[in-house]
Amino acid sequence: MNFYLLDWLILFFYLAFSVFIGVRAKKYVENVEGYFVAGRKVRVALGSATLIATEIGIVTFMYMGELGYVTGFSCFFLGIIGFLAYMVIGKTGFVVQGLRRLRVITIPEFYELRYSRMVRFIGGIILFLGGVLNMGVFLKFDGIFLSQTMGFADAGAALGRVPVLMSLAHTLGMNEATMILFLIMTIMLLIVIAYTVLGGMFSVVITDFTQFVVLTFGMFVATIFVLMRVSFGEVAAVVTRELGDAGVNPFANPRFGWVFFLWMLIGAITTSALWQPAASKSLASESPEVGRKVFLFTGLTLAGRYMIPMFWGVAAIAVFGPKLDTMTAMPKLLATSVPSGFLGLMVAGMLAASMSTYSAYMLAWSSVATRDIIGPVRRRPLSGHGTITVSRIISGFIGLFLLVFGLWYQIPATAFQYIAITGAMYTAGAFGCVAAGLYWKKANVVGAYASIVMGALAPVAFLVLEGLKRSLPQGLLFLVDVNVSGLLSFFLAALGMVVGSLLTQKSHPPIRLPQLEERSK
Repeated sequence: MNFYLLDWLILFFYLAFSVFIGVRAKKYVENVEGYFVAGRKVRVALGSATLIATEIGIVTFMYMGELGYVTGFSCFFLGIIGFLAYMVIGKTGFVVQGLRRLRVITIPEFYELRYSRMVRFIGGIILFLGGVLNMGVFLKFDGIFLSQTMGFADAGAALGRVPVLMSLAHTLGMNEATMILFLIMTIMLLIVIAYTVLGGMFSVVITDFTQFVVLTFGMFVATIFVLMRVSFGEVAAVVTRELGDAGVNPFANPRFGWVFFLWMLIGAITTSALWQPAASKSLASESPEVGRKVFLFTGLTLAGRYMIPMFWGVAAIAVFGPKLDTMTAMPKLLATSVPSGFLGLMVAGMLAASMSTYSAYMLAWSSVATRDIIGPVRRRPLSGHGTITVSRIISGFIGLFLLVFGLWYQIPATAFQYIAITGAMYTAGAFGCVAAGLYWKKANVVGAYASIVMGALAPVAFLVLEGLKRSLPQGLLFLVDVNVSGLLSFFLAALGMVVGSLLTQKSHPPIRLPQLEERSK
């Protein structure tokens, strides 16, 4: 075990505090806007802190650390691209100001205002499926991180002394390591659901500021101890020896290249502005101008938030060599580099960040399911209380899915590329619909249908066909290249919107934006 009494005390009291806040925040939830967007009362400082905390959980550390371990310094360019994307949105208010001005709670709600109720329904389904699949591996990665850093990975012998757990493991067909992972995942899930389901966005926003502070300090401390174990010069020398030019040049790295670079360049802006968990923080702001500034100030920290866990992964090459399991290398480095006490604080910070991510994501996807999938097909709209109740139930089912899917699904490519391709399943079509809907007068309902469906085609084809690639004909192998599929999704979505709209202007005249402006007054 790497955890000692002091570490456990730090972790226990922090988690108890977070759950307490979630329970207390319940009394502030008076209506739907209070539950989903914190009553639209969030200001710049709090909004920036909560968005930062949302967008970097344990899963982010894991896939960034894995990327650093397998690609060296060449992955650092992703931090620069992400920084630039947030700066563009923060400076211009691209998309986010328009959505906040219209006072929508979810992205598909805009689809109904600009196109039709059925577009909202279909868009909601694709957003929900893409979002839940995207989130499906979070719990597993978090369990791996905690089992490695806390020392549970080697606790199989202790598990054998608990007959009930061994019997359960045998019934579920699990070995000792998988059972330990299952237990960690279950405990994490119960904690997150407890305070997210009770308090909604209020509990998320209230706890996120504290979690942002703890996370920042934890990252700083962990990096100091890593550098005390292995110097930057030693890391650079090992990367050059083990990975060569591919370790420093992303265009020479076979996992990246120009196709990946273009996909990330386009995807960074669209995902940042239209990914429901991130967009909800802007939609919860007290004004469109505040919503824009939230992205601006969040972007100032993004490059560092990406590059620090990437560096931990790169440092793991120097300490352990390149032959470890790519998912466990980074947490093993932290577990063996950070001393007791500081380790407990670091894990508390990581869990804090992870809880922010889970809570924001579960709230986002449950709100989409309730408001954009169930809502449009009901004859009578749900009451405010009914909407919150259904959303809480859906959050619980999402949690069960995370537990089952995360435990058994084997991801293709790297974790980062899986996260990116499942995100593109929704964001490619959403970008076509929202950007065109806000800034192009000729965008119409046919273009919206085409954009949503065509944008999802390439990512879905990749996820389905990746396991069958050995039997695919040569001409279709490009569909199982994750980078090609990701870039293709945005091209197809844009093509669908432009061609679909231009060909049907007379039969399906667009809804004019001035009609929408009435909603924002």
